[in-house]
Amino acid sequence: MDPVLYHGIATVGLLGLIGLELRSARFRSSTFGDPGRVRRNWSFLVAALVAIALVRLASDAVAGILPRLLHWDGAFALEVTACFLVAELLNWLAHWAKHHDPFLWRFHFQHHRESRYSIWLVTHTHPLEVVVTGTLMSAALALLGFSPAAMQAYLLFYSLANTYQHASFDYSLGPLDRLIVNPSYHRVHHAIGKQGNYGSTLTVWDVVFGTAHFPATRVADPAMRYGLEPGGGEPLGFREELTWFLEPEASAPPAREPLPILASTSGRLPRA
Repeated sequence: MDPVLYHGIATVGLLGLIGLELRSARFRSSTFGDPGRVRRNWSFLVAALVAIALVRLASDAVAGILPRLLHWDGAFALEVTACFLVAELLNWLAHWAKHHDPFLWRFHFQHHRESRYSIWLVTHTHPLEVVVTGTLMSAALALLGFSPAAMQAYLLFYSLANTYQHASFDYSLGPLDRLIVNPSYHRVHHAIGKQGNYGSTLTVWDVVFGTAHFPATRVADPAMRYGLEPGGGEPLGFREELTWFLEPEASAPPAREPLPILASTSGRLPRA
């Protein structure tokens, strides 16, 4: 994919989503007003940008030395489809593990620490998690023979879809809500005391593994609370959160209530 086209689509899409998000008073407060949240949010943003740059360097280096186990010559549509499904499977497995392994949870809880649901959550990631996961993902996709163009197509979709699903508003893509993770679907994943909906951008592997829960409506439940249960031991604060994995007494992932599996197969299409 032409770099100008790639970055142009990504920039326009992300700026558009940010512009729409500015309609939220809470988002504006977290961006410009509330001192504690502003420091934490902008610190995580800078760390995320550095991590993304490191992933790019590491991925290019690894991809340059790995053999190709498969060849997709002349079948770009099939290649892109397979790349999306494989990448989503790897993301699903990694996401599930981060929620169930005590050590990995120390590098993921930052994404669940915030009680306000907005696209700021996209930046709330541990740089080590981003670098390691991103490099391993790139290595696996390169081994399977996926071209840079196919991987860039997935990365572009991932960037936009990941921002979209963390939006403060009740967006919908109509029937595609059954396939592409939307805000109402991902809010359930961030709800206190729940587990499931581990898909990064697609619901496919949640459905396959029985961890999907499609809300009956795309409208946010005003009674739903986000973040972590109090008393779990996870700290709050940029530096404290990044170094918590060094603490010998860091707690395990919080016990969560399984989501009702029936909704994953019998729920109607989300609607307002």
